[in-house]
Amino acid sequence: MSPLELPPELDTQMRSWTVGDLASLLEPGARPLLVVDEGARRACDDPIRDLAPRATFSDFTPNPTSDQGRRAASLAREVEADVIVAFGGGSCIDVAKFAAATARRDVEDADLTRLPEDLDAVPIIAIPTTSGTGSEATHFAAIYRDGTKCSLAHPALRPVACILDVSLHRRMPPRLAACAGLDALCQACESSWAVGSTTASRLASALAMRHLVPHLVRSVRDADPDARRQVMLGAHLAGIAIDVAMTTAPHAISYQLTSRRGIPHGHAVALTFGHVARLNHAVTTDTLADPRGTAHVRERVEDLASALDTTPERLPERMRTLLIDLDLAPTLGDAGLRSGDLADIAARVDPVRLSNNPRRLTRDDLESLLREAF
Repeated sequence: MSPLELPPELDTQMRSWTVGDLASLLEPGARPLLVVDEGARRACDDPIRDLAPRATFSDFTPNPTSDQGRRAASLAREVEADVIVAFGGGSCIDVAKFAAATARRDVEDADLTRLPEDLDAVPIIAIPTTSGTGSEATHFAAIYRDGTKCSLAHPALRPVACILDVSLHRRMPPRLAACAGLDALCQACESSWAVGSTTASRLASALAMRHLVPHLVRSVRDADPDARRQVMLGAHLAGIAIDVAMTTAPHAISYQLTSRRGIPHGHAVALTFGHVARLNHAVTTDTLADPRGTAHVRERVEDLASALDTTPERLPERMRTLLIDLDLAPTLGDAGLRSGDLADIAARVDPVRLSNNPRRLTRDDLESLLREAF
């Protein structure tokens, strides 16, 4: 059993718990490319110096672009990197995954969403500095191309090892900690009810909730060290769960909220999560998308509501209260959306991303849901 009490089929390659052990994870004579964000670079001079990377890449932004990923891949080729160390938040790990996928075999932008089965990716070691995406445990990445989100997915993009060091997470400012933690919480919940969920992913989801729910508010408001550690572990478990199950409607909707008004990702997901949950609980045979049946879907929502100490019908109110406790806008209107935006947002939600939701949602359903969340 791993330190996170996971069965073997869910275990990840956590072989170190402190960033000071980074260099020991590399093979003798390794040629690492370090992809690092500026915050991690400033905080961890000694481990970076000990790593002795062949090259360092940090020229990327939040919501990184394919051009930035290609520059990282070009640098990896130039120094013949045989491992990529991603040291930073979710965007940093996304850039590293893009570089890993394209360093040894250039992939045209049009082919990014259908990587070859025999992809020869550069191995990745991930050191997350935020507790949200869980991308140190997943096989996919998000990159933006001409302002549109593009997802890369391949088993070879799952990091071969990761370091969870709570000392790196203690530096998160409250707003970042809140948005990241909400992303982790919603991923844990969505991976339980997703059409793609399995018994194993639901176990990881349940374990994630045990770490996240009691500790999230304290980790943000007090920066309590133990609470930060619990949320860090919960986010990792949620990443393990979502790696199997994938996301559902709250995430599908969130991308439009972020692109339309710049609402941070985790906050955007949480703004509609409770409303989607209530709709999912009201699933009928006519709206069912999960072959396991309506009772299965309702039971999943009831379990999540219980973990959040509420009922399915009161989940929207529970999420509003949580957002207020985290000092975030509790409604779409408070977050800067205009009522005139809602119909267009509903029309632009990607139906492919919606297809993993256990209840089919029409455009009218989405618009009604958004108005309730407004």
